[in-house]
Formats: sequence, structure tokens, C-alpha cells
Amino acid sequence: MKITREETLPTEVILSIQLDDDDVEPYLDWAYRRLVNKIRVQGFRMGKAPRAVLESVVGRERLLSEALERAVSGSVDQAVKEESLQPFAQPDVNVTAFDPLSIKAVIPLEPQVSLGDYRSIRIARAPVFVGDEQVEQVLERLQVESAPWEPADRPIRFGDQVTIDVVGTVEGRPLLDEKAVEYLPAIDNSVPLPGFSVMLEGAAKQESKTFTLKAPDDYGDPSIAGKECRFQVLVHEVKERILPDLDDEFAKGVGDGFDTLEALRESIMENLTATAEREADQDLREKALDQLMAGAEVEFPDMLVERQLDNIWHERTHALQSRRMEMEEYLRQVGKSEEELKEEMRPETRQSLIRSFTLNKLAEEQDIAVTPEDVDAEIDAMLANSGAVDKSTRETLASDRFRGSVRSTLMTRRTLERLASIVQGQEKDADAADSAGQDPNGEPHLGGTESDNQP
Repeated sequence: MKITREETLPTEVILSIQLDDDDVEPYLDWAYRRLVNKIRVQGFRMGKAPRAVLESVVGRERLLSEALERAVSGSVDQAVKEESLQPFAQPDVNVTAFDPLSIKAVIPLEPQVSLGDYRSIRIARAPVFVGDEQVEQVLERLQVESAPWEPADRPIRFGDQVTIDVVGTVEGRPLLDEKAVEYLPAIDNSVPLPGFSVMLEGAAKQESKTFTLKAPDDYGDPSIAGKECRFQVLVHEVKERILPDLDDEFAKGVGDGFDTLEALRESIMENLTATAEREADQDLREKALDQLMAGAEVEFPDMLVERQLDNIWHERTHALQSRRMEMEEYLRQVGKSEEELKEEMRPETRQSLIRSFTLNKLAEEQDIAVTPEDVDAEIDAMLANSGAVDKSTRETLASDRFRGSVRSTLMTRRTLERLASIVQGQEKDADAADSAGQDPNGEPHLGGTESDNQP
């Protein structure tokens, strides 16, 4: 086997592999042993024809075709080993000739990442303040949500609940035809088309209205986008909410119940504060990651972007099929080709990979690890919060794929927490924790393999 090596990029090696007859022979013999039991040769029992006879019947090309995938895979693996390469992902492989069998293999190597002087980054966490006004807004929402609907002997207002018959047509074609449907008129309700709620405002019970609205130019169905839609509406009933008094009795009916309205207010304040704290933490981590990525230099093969795009496309196709829509129909609706959509997705996909590789490098430098016990604890917490779980779900939670996803999530979380500590000038605490055998979150640090340190 002749191997020619070309290094065009620091993160990519191209191998040109040419096999001689001796290299191909074991694969041809393997193909013979497969085909001899499938092809009947005159004068021989099934499976007993000598290779020379079988080859004279089917031709050497048929044997090579049968063995091609195995020969290519085995030859690339052997060449990678001989060249002492460590592929970061599956190589891109193409057969360039058949006589002699020649292969071109593009081998992606581990991305090269330099984080720069990230320890000098300084970001202050935004202060958190929750006032009485925010608490009152939540109380008002709870008050509205618990209010019963009562018949209203007046014209429609925004915020009402109405029961209507509605027929909609576009150029004589039906858009919708609903009887006794409940509808909530609101200034921001754009269903079925923007302006529908506005046209209903002021209509009375048993009143019929006919009006025309123009569909937006970016409407999901291209056959309707930008066209005039004619609606006929009959109002059957108008209801309004009757708000309860904000008192101790109201508080007793909220959630698990509170003894007093003041106790409910205190609980709302605690929840709002906790949410604001989480949002402040998240905002800090996002800003820190943005600055980390801005100062980092990341180099990796373009093929990784293309493969990630293919994965995203596959997932999107599967998601559409779960909603009983084929990708071809979706593409018609958005008016774009697969190539156009992928081109739009490419910058974000590349940025996502840069984010991942940058976090991987930071986790490596900070010696952050996630143990199997950590994964077990996280899954146990999920189970505790989800109530009864059926057998199928438990099997999913125990799968290697799910456990890998949990480990990745934990690794990302811990790496971002460490980054947040660094940008706030608390890295000395992190170093002290490392020297004591723990991470900054109090978790035991047990080390790990290189693969364990990938968010």
C-alpha cells in the first residue's frame, strides 16, 4: 500500500492511498466467501464453486464491488495508523480510481484553540432588585387567571371571551370555517390574521359582521400571503372576567394555598428575586463567554461545519415528520431550497462549534471533570422532579446516549460557572479549591480522561 500525505491545514491531513494486488487480495477473498453462498454456478453445489470459477462467472469487478466498502474502510484505518494520526471525527473518504484501487481520505484532526489572556477579563454581575410594583403585577395576573367568565350584556371589548361562527375565504377558496369557536380578542392577537380582533371590537351579541383583511406578505402559506381575505363572523356570546377581591380568601386559593395575602406577597417576592438572580447569573455567563470567544483563536476543518449542518437538517426533518409534514412541503412554504436554508444556517452553526471548542479548552485548562456519580445524581434529581416514570422512560434515562447528554450539560454548566468566577476576579478561590481537591462548587475533583473534559 502506497500512502502520500499532504497537510494543507494544521487541523486536517489528506491521505492519498493506492492499493496493490496483494493489498486487495484479502478483501476479494472475503467477497468470494460471501458471494459463493449466494450465486449458483453450473456444475457445482451451492457454496462449493472455487473462487477462480466464480470469478470467471461474475467478473473481478463484482468481487471488488462487493468488497469495496470493507476494503476502503480497512485501508483508511491502516493508513491512519501507519501515519500515527488521531482523527477527531470520521474522515471524508472518496474512491478516486479502481485499477489500481485508489482512495483519497481527508482526516480531521483535533481543533486548535488558544484562549488568550482570559484571566484578565473583568465583568461585574448586574445588581438584582425586585420592587413592590413587580409583586403587584404578579398579583394582578393571578387575579385575572382565577377570575371566572360571566356573560356580558354589552359589545365586545379587548380582554373578553367571545363565542363566534367564522368563515374565511381567499379568492373564493376556503381559509377557515369554524362554528361556535371561543376566541379572545386582544390587540396583540394576530390569529387568524392581524387586525381580526380589531374588527370584532364593538360587535354585539347576535350581530353579524363582514370585513376584509390583507394577509401579511410573509404569511406561512405562500398561496395566501399578501392576498385579501374575506371574513363573515356571527357573534353568539360575549363574556367578561369578574375579578375576585385581593384578600386573604383569595390567597388561600392560589397554588397550595397561603394563610394571608401578605404571605402570598412574600412568596411572590422570593420567587421573583430567585428568578432575577438566575437571570443575572445567566447574563453574566453569556457576557463572559462572548468575551472569552472574542479573545480566542479557534481553527478546525470546514467538514465539521458541514457535518453539523447535516445533523441539524436531519433533526429538523424528523421534527417536521413528527408533525406530519415532509421537508419538501416545508421548503415550498418558506420558498427556499435546501441549499439556501443551509447557507443561512452556516454562520450560526460555525459559531456554535467555536463556542463548544472554546468551552472544551477552558474545561481542559481548568481541569474540570464530571464523574459517572455526578451523572447519576443529576438523573436522580430529574426523576425526583418528574413524578411517576414508565419503564420506557427509565430505559431512555439509562441509555449511554442520554447519559452522555447529561454529562455534556453538567460539564458546560460547571465550565461556565468557573468562567463566571474568573471574570469576577474570584479565580484565586478557584485555584484554592483545585489545590484542595475540589471545584469551586464544592464538588470533589477526581480528574478524568480527555473525553470527559468536553462540554
